[in-house]
Amino acid sequence: MRIRLLLTASLLTPLIVQANDSSGFIGTGGIEYLENPYIKMLSEDLYISKQQIRVAYQFKNQSKQDIHETILFPLPILERFYNSDFANTAALVKSFKVQVNGKNLQPDIHVRAFMHAHGQTGKPVDVTESLKKCGFSDSELMAPWTEQHNNIKLHKKLSRCNNPQIHKLKAALNQQEDTGHFSPWAAQIIYSWKQTFKASSITEVQHQYTPLVGSSIHFDARKNKENTFYTTYCIDDNFRRKMKTSGKNYPAHSALSYILTTGANWAGPIGTFTLTIERDPNELVSLCWDKSLKKVGPNHFRAVKHNFIPTRDLDIIFAEGI
Repeated sequence: MRIRLLLTASLLTPLIVQANDSSGFIGTGGIEYLENPYIKMLSEDLYISKQQIRVAYQFKNQSKQDIHETILFPLPILERFYNSDFANTAALVKSFKVQVNGKNLQPDIHVRAFMHAHGQTGKPVDVTESLKKCGFSDSELMAPWTEQHNNIKLHKKLSRCNNPQIHKLKAALNQQEDTGHFSPWAAQIIYSWKQTFKASSITEVQHQYTPLVGSSIHFDARKNKENTFYTTYCIDDNFRRKMKTSGKNYPAHSALSYILTTGANWAGPIGTFTLTIERDPNELVSLCWDKSLKKVGPNHFRAVKHNFIPTRDLDIIFAEGI
């Protein structure tokens, strides 16, 4: 039995950037519940902006016994390739905070490192323990996320590592690449903490972090709505008209994704789900949602659902268009 906070659909799937000009459109998410029929999510209050994601949950232990679980918040596997347009991964790591029943909690931090058996196309191999035997610290293993260590120095240190597993995988690295821009390995950071759900009681959990936001200027607002880009964000004719009126056929825009469907894994539907989206002034926002999402302020939109079972994740685009 386990509870975890999930950012990716699969922990072993490498992070895939969409294009050189629009990297960092990476899904982040909330709590996923596994194998315990007694804990119900009474409510989820989700706030999303480009600057911050905040989630507040209320859980009810419907049994007559305390339930002890480990909660995990795994960040995605971050690949070793550097891109100047990539989302601010270091900001997410620095900003992650947790509160339980109104009290700040310091989660444990775990790091895993991965290399590929056949270059970048091969299956990622967990090399955490092998790298530690060669003297690499957790801080160094986190380098793809935090950018706190010089990549050239990491490569030189790796070249001196005689561990058999590492020696075999080093051959897959391109020796002609610019090692100053590329980390020797991919990395995943996992936050964890122990949680007790008191019998017949409500437990409140809040967490917040800076989202991974991708940006690009290569969005053709004149294309038809059958285009994949339009269907991903459910861009409608009204959005297109406003773009045309503003004269911005190639608007600068940002996008983020949030893994919402894991909320369907708790004991029954979410009692009350509230979604709030905040945009910057002079922006247009588009996402796939129903008519329950309404404008509640100059730059705020809100939807409220009862007995909610999410069936689709959120993909949100913010475009300069007013």
